[in-house]
Amino acid sequence: MKYLVDANILSEPTKPIPHPGVVQWLRDNEREIIVDPVILGELRFGILLLPKGKRRAKLEQWFAVGIQRLQCVPWEAETGLRWAELLATLRASGCAMPIKDSLIAATALVHGLAVATRNHTDFKKTGVKLVDPFSAD
Repeated sequence: MKYLVDANILSEPTKPIPHPGVVQWLRDNEREIIVDPVILGELRFGILLLPKGKRRAKLEQWFAVGIQRLQCVPWEAETGLRWAELLATLRASGCAMPIKDSLIAATALVHGLAVATRNHTDFKKTGVKLVDPFSAD
């Protein structure tokens, strides 16, 4: 199975004390990991918000090296149209979802990917298959 891996999972190894289960999950599934432009943007944005210094420089290097190893699916018309459908369905049922997460969900739906995330609340409304490496055995 291929996984569209959310920023909260990809960034876990950069924490001072990363969750060992998440780090192992990333290692075990390295060849099945996919990102989209939103996820790359979330990671880069978080780094750019940091003050210049050792931590930011270390994360910039991690990002530059790591991005080369990641498969990134592009946005295309089909994803945009699926995103519109998803938002309309959510609104009709009285639900809302952050734009970033809805774009990630649309990408997963179009490409038949499971979303690896810690954020169950927003994604469970979308019908995507969810995997939470924080609770994986």
